[in-house]
Amino acid sequence: MKKQEIISVLYELHKITGFRMSLHDVNFVEIAAYPEERLPFCARVHEVRCEYDMCVACDRENLKVVRDSHETMISKCRYGLTEAVSPLYNFGMLTGYFMMGQIYGTDTDQKKLKTVLIRLGCNEEECLDILSKTPQVSDDMIHSYVKIMTVCAQYLTLSNAMPGARPTVAESAKKYIYENIEKRITIKDVCKEVGCSKTTLLSSFKREFGITVNTAIKESKLQEAKRLLLLGKLNINEIAQATGFYDQSYFSKVFSAEYGITPTEYRKDAKNEADTHIGYTS
Repeated sequence: MKKQEIISVLYELHKITGFRMSLHDVNFVEIAAYPEERLPFCARVHEVRCEYDMCVACDRENLKVVRDSHETMISKCRYGLTEAVSPLYNFGMLTGYFMMGQIYGTDTDQKKLKTVLIRLGCNEEECLDILSKTPQVSDDMIHSYVKIMTVCAQYLTLSNAMPGARPTVAESAKKYIYENIEKRITIKDVCKEVGCSKTTLLSSFKREFGITVNTAIKESKLQEAKRLLLLGKLNINEIAQATGFYDQSYFSKVFSAEYGITPTEYRKDAKNEADTHIGYTS
């Protein structure tokens, strides 16, 4: 199935539900969507960098649940909007996710959403315009639409529609890195996993992704560290352990060198910025 055919499936679902439908790879990079533009509310909130990072962190947390459960999941975003995600497979291998959202549920606090927009500088007219463009349905209908989405996800799976049916060496290496963030990953480990020589791995990875394997390992670990810092459930040492740095001092050194700020300062600044711009309390 070609990308245009995939988009046609998303288009038909959008016509039925009015919701934005999108496909994402295993690293949650969006590869197809209808409509292409995001929900106006989300687009406005994402203009605040820390808010965007926190939304991405929540998305990744949900994806991990879906990846481990192998089932469609309905959840609430940080502002109470409903969304759903289904896993996609290709010849038994997880190749991505099918996402629907975001939607007003019966329990969505629209006053809170309006307050968020006002704090972002929107006037009354802009608030009404943005909020009017968010689909609103009953909980029963949400579950019905999610069932339809799940069937479509199964269709895409059976059609082997997602790219990566026969992953390249570089794609396999990237997937291994993504799924083993908590380990001390070496080039030798990756070569052994994907079954190729060091020369083949390094050249193919650089050619396909434009960065070195070691850079990909570092960036993947730091992105996961940022996600965990924003979630606020683990202390700095626990995050260092969870991202394969093992030593808190070394983790802080690498993080500071990359972002110009310590992990503790990053967590504190993100919370302060969220409180200042959004008035959101986790």
